[in-house]
Amino acid sequence: MKVKIQKNHLSLIIALFCLYLAVRYWPTVAKLIGSVTHAAMPLLIGGIIAYIVNLLLNQYEHLYSRTFKTKRAQKYRRLFGIVLSYLTIILILVIVSSLVIPELISCIKLLVANHGQVVNRFVRFIEHNKDLNTLWNSFDLEKIKWNQVGKYLTTGFGGTFKAIISTASSVFSTVATAVVALFFSIYLLIYKETLSRQIKRLINAYLPRLGKHIFYVTKVFNDSYSSYIVGQCKDAAILGIFCFIGMSVLRMPYASMIGVVTAIGALIPIIGAILGAGIGVIIIFAVSPIQAGMFLIFIIILQQLDNRITYPLVVGKSIGLPSVWVFAAVIIGGGIYGILGMMFTVPLFAALYKIIKTDTHKRLATE
Repeated sequence: MKVKIQKNHLSLIIALFCLYLAVRYWPTVAKLIGSVTHAAMPLLIGGIIAYIVNLLLNQYEHLYSRTFKTKRAQKYRRLFGIVLSYLTIILILVIVSSLVIPELISCIKLLVANHGQVVNRFVRFIEHNKDLNTLWNSFDLEKIKWNQVGKYLTTGFGGTFKAIISTASSVFSTVATAVVALFFSIYLLIYKETLSRQIKRLINAYLPRLGKHIFYVTKVFNDSYSSYIVGQCKDAAILGIFCFIGMSVLRMPYASMIGVVTAIGALIPIIGAILGAGIGVIIIFAVSPIQAGMFLIFIIILQQLDNRITYPLVVGKSIGLPSVWVFAAVIIGGGIYGILGMMFTVPLFAALYKIIKTDTHKRLATE
């Protein structure tokens, strides 16, 4: 008993000493954490990609197992699932791009054409302005200090050259990160069972008392995030398709592009619908203010139907988070990391809410 108490005291002393060092030398610790996070960013992104693709992979593997039941065919189940999962995502991106890009180019051309008159008026204003003409006529080329001009151009060219190098380096770094993340995600999907067994063995070996709680918390977080991602994607796809169909029936412009924008906006809790509607109104307003008003009425009705019928049926109570906490999660997540923060903090709050709620019931029941 004394040995156990001494070990517990030693662990507490070591933990307090490490905490003191972290607080005392926090700038160095923060810099170290930042360096490690930056170096591991491709792996983190790869893990996120693998988690999302795994949702599709599970469905394809289940379909493959039901279709091909021989042992020989089962050897290719994982390969079949991975290939189809990534091809599905690529196909979705290609379809979305083919729908959005042509209409986006048309919209830009229209905006440029409408604003061409404004540019011509500005040019005519400069030509007929007496003060500007007087200033231009007083401009003497012989008084210019060409040495300073040459020095400025050289410096400017050097700065431009540095900017080009910096941009090229950033693009190359982004591409390299994306490639590493993609291959790492494939590796995780191929060996996910092996990695899962290894992690469980490590937890059972080094944290035997906490193992059960860790597995429970992990399961809750996994269920929360998977339910949120699948449910939100289904609801967003349905909303985008109905938006496209409705706009096509009403003969509104840019139906494909606005349908995609509406679907993407639906992935963002609370403010996503407002953003999608606002962008659609602005785009259509450039063509016809009357149609922009019609679209605003249409999208409000569509979103009300989605909130009351589609969303409860598709997503249901899978998240299990009250509305007030959804709002809090969106505000906090948006303040920390913008739109991505809004999307990731909602299932995080849902998982924490479920864990705390379950633990509270257990503690009250034992009293």
